[in-house]
Amino acid sequence: MGRRQERDEVARKTVRARRLGRQLRTLREAARLSQGQLCEAINAGQDRSATISQGQLSKIESGTARLDADQLARVLTALSADEAIAQRLEELRAQAEEPGWWRQYAPYLHETLELMVELGDDATNLRTYDSIFVQGLLQTPDYARAVVESGRAWVRPTAVDDLVELRMRRQQRLTEPGFEGLIAVLAEATLHHQVGGPTVMAAQLQKLCDVAENGTAAVHVLPFTAAPWPGFGGFVIYGFPDELDTEVVQVDGDLGAGIHEDKESIKAVTYTHSAALAQALSARESLDVIAAAKKKLDE
Repeated sequence: MGRRQERDEVARKTVRARRLGRQLRTLREAARLSQGQLCEAINAGQDRSATISQGQLSKIESGTARLDADQLARVLTALSADEAIAQRLEELRAQAEEPGWWRQYAPYLHETLELMVELGDDATNLRTYDSIFVQGLLQTPDYARAVVESGRAWVRPTAVDDLVELRMRRQQRLTEPGFEGLIAVLAEATLHHQVGGPTVMAAQLQKLCDVAENGTAAVHVLPFTAAPWPGFGGFVIYGFPDELDTEVVQVDGDLGAGIHEDKESIKAVTYTHSAALAQALSARESLDVIAAAKKKLDE
């Protein structure tokens, strides 16, 4: 395995390792055990080669070190985790060992993009806000191509086709079993910004109508007439199925996307989405506005 592949392998496992680590930390804190006390409990009667040091446990909880099935079982026994929790966490640990479908795009994935893909693949609900472009998970191939090509400063021309294909593949998550829903807030300006030209934009607006009508996503338009918008740019809030999981946010900007897991960032972005949704039109009204924008292009 080459250095590049080794680096990619580590990056690919980061999201699930972080999720597992956060959940173990939550369980430990609920049990009112320090890291040292937990290590003492799980190492009792073990050979030296099988023990877990406090430093290693700290890395496991932060998602920068892995543990095997036996080690996880010992940790969960020491924390008195019930069978259901133990099963879910073992499944999460095992999933981190499986190659993701996105591995075929590895040559074109920088670390943050790979994190975004894996977050989207694990999340069971999404909340998005976009004031410049239509949300990537709702884009048509031609619209996505125009957006990707606009980033020529960091996108190699030979990578465009694969990045567009990757974006389309990510959209399959919206219709997979177990996915609970996407709530997308779009600034009205995104409906009139003719990305790719009138024909491409008309097809994009038709797709928004389609996903709104068939229930793939709840699309809400933040109208021009709304109060000053609560935020600019775009972001995604990733929600996960386990009650021990915390949300993760992706914030887009001129310098690329950033992934945030701290409470203050999550709180701030959640507030912005709630404020934008409160000012946005209802799903029915939004559909009418999108259809009217498409009709204007068709004239």
